Amino acid sequence: MPWLKKLLYIALLLAALIGIFFAWQVWKNNRDINPVPATDIEKHFNRSVQWLLDSYNTIENTQNPILWWMIKQAAETSGDKRLQTIYARYKQNHLDPNPNDLWTPMFNELYRPRVPERFLLPKLADYQLFFLYSLSCDRDLATEAVIQKQLQPGFCTMHYLHPRCVTHQMMGLRFMQRYQCGYEDTVNSTIGELQEVIISELTWDFRVTDAYIQRVLMLADSGAYNRIKPVWIRNILDAQNDDGSWDDLYPLFPLGGGRVFALTSMLPKIGTHHASFHATAQGIMLLALLLEHNRDQ
Repeated sequence: MPWLKKLLYIALLLAALIGIFFAWQVWKNNRDINPVPATDIEKHFNRSVQWLLDSYNTIENTQNPILWWMIKQAAETSGDKRLQTIYARYKQNHLDPNPNDLWTPMFNELYRPRVPERFLLPKLADYQLFFLYSLSCDRDLATEAVIQKQLQPGFCTMHYLHPRCVTHQMMGLRFMQRYQCGYEDTVNSTIGELQEVIISELTWDFRVTDAYIQRVLMLADSGAYNRIKPVWIRNILDAQNDDGSWDDLYPLFPLGGGRVFALTSMLPKIGTHHASFHATAQGIMLLALLLEHNRDQ
């Protein structure tokens, strides 16, 4: 049947084009370039801090404590007075007036919450339970299977389908180190193995999205600066929006009217570039860490 042959040829042609596109994107994402100058990183850092200043009234009620923890970390790491002022304002308006809760250790390292029985906890994702354990070092919670599994490098077996699984696990392990929850040898070993997984993800997944920024951030936060390719840093700087923010869009081609057909951390979509506090907080913390690392060299 001639039409069947035509369909087959079209399918083969599409497969070849997709393969060529993928190979080109992977090459571009891993090509050798010169190290990114600290002045470039600082310029983009300043733009992102300015976005935070301009957008504070819009984002201050964001109910995601780890994003404000990232701003706190960036303020402490960079010594930037603007960031310190923003965090102090957030603390005064949103932390100090409220009673301590399960997430308070992010902002008060000396506080350890009393964790209720698991059945009394709100419904939390596995990684959120791991965060809760790593912030509290709660002995009873440590015995839960979902916690013990996340101490092992094989927890995120389907990580390419769950692009933030490995980085979330790494965040929990880093909190364990910060708050001295124990299991030192296991935690150190698992972090080392997860670094390799993240490097593999960054090598093959060329989409410069929220998840991409998070991967580079966790390599920096875990001390693997020498494993971060300069092109990955350059890609993140180039992906910054004009207003200094980042988002979760990796545009493939414009559609007019400011809309683009884009890849995201999950599925393709048609959309416009809108600032994401989630992506931008990660970008700010990452650039603060990179600037500190450059100063120490």
